[in-house]
Amino acid sequence: MTTDHFEGTFAPRGTIALQQLDTRPGPGDTVCCAATLTVDSRPHHLKAEAFGTIGAMSEMLYDLDAGVEIVSLYHQNDGTQIAAYLQCERNGQQCWAYGRAATGDEATVRALISAANQLV
Repeated sequence: MTTDHFEGTFAPRGTIALQQLDTRPGPGDTVCCAATLTVDSRPHHLKAEAFGTIGAMSEMLYDLDAGVEIVSLYHQNDGTQIAAYLQCERNGQQCWAYGRAATGDEATVRALISAANQLV
């Protein structure tokens, strides 16, 4: 399988896209996240407080009625970037999704959005 085919299958571009994500420490062990996501090219400015960036993005996707549940998560470090592989579920349907970035959280957020694009 070529890289382009792999990414097209497990990280497809869809109607949901992350434009910006800012994360800062919140009270206790939480983080406060602010994101701009586009849905059908319309920007949505969202905020969430959760016990981690992944939890915050999950909450924001639910706010857009595009939430998915993470069933399985695996990270792989290739020395320069982290790849995140997620098995996700929504309404009884499952998919595998992929994201790649400099950090595990960012890679997982990308994979989570890929899963939402596949399952919504």
